[in-house]
Amino acid sequence: MLVLSGILQGIVSGVIIAAVAAGMSLIYRVSHVTNFLHGSLLALALYVTLDLSRRFAIEPLYLSIPMVPIMGLVGLALYWTLIRPVRRRHHLLLVQLLLGASFVIDSVLLMRYGADLQSISNSLSARFVSILGTGFGLNELFASSVSALALCTLAAAVNLSDWGRKFRAVASDELASRLAGVSVEGIEAVSWMTGIAMLGLIAPAMGGVVTLTPDMGLHYTVLALVTMIVGGMGSLAGTILAGMLVGVAQSLGLLFLPGSYGALLPYALLVAVLIFRPGGVASIMGRA
Repeated sequence: MLVLSGILQGIVSGVIIAAVAAGMSLIYRVSHVTNFLHGSLLALALYVTLDLSRRFAIEPLYLSIPMVPIMGLVGLALYWTLIRPVRRRHHLLLVQLLLGASFVIDSVLLMRYGADLQSISNSLSARFVSILGTGFGLNELFASSVSALALCTLAAAVNLSDWGRKFRAVASDELASRLAGVSVEGIEAVSWMTGIAMLGLIAPAMGGVVTLTPDMGLHYTVLALVTMIVGGMGSLAGTILAGMLVGVAQSLGLLFLPGSYGALLPYALLVAVLIFRPGGVASIMGRA
């Protein structure tokens, strides 16, 4: 029964992890840039949600509506001002630029909000429900549902829309896409906008689940990167499955391993994937 509870908890949290990692995976698949700023942008979205809810006395769960365009514009501005000018230069330059930008965001959050732990309370706080004998907070279930909706919407857009066809073309062959008249830079900009707008969608719901700290960005960047690698770099379906695997590994590790050793289990999963299946979950799906 304890194992079942751990698996259920892991799946619920894993969907949230997958939604965070999916934006990073989308950006990597199109522009071949690993967004080391991703976790810090999530932290920014969470703190902006906290600020707006307190300043205007708005139910935080409603703030997904304005946060999507806000974070989408942040993604567009980031691409055109920072990424595109150095996109074709040495890849280490982009890594240094994005890591530096993440430190800037973390420092600004520290100066603006201080180092105290903060949380975003909403109408679902302190409300629980039992599923198959496992207790879940309504906040966590709501955040997982919003994340699942975001993932389904993204998958439908990538596979069914005209933008999705152009997206897949640029991801497969940039030169051929240019020759066919596709604006590669435009598609890359939209991928950055979409990947970061997803953070704006899930942040208000996620705010009731996590504790906010100014340095939380690095943790979520690493967790999203682990999920993306386990899933197979750039594979959306692989990233979704990997998010659940990482969530279950983390949940079971915390249940059965002493102290904080359980938090190491997702990284053990990463090492195992790199050794035995470097292509990640996507390679197994492709073989099947």
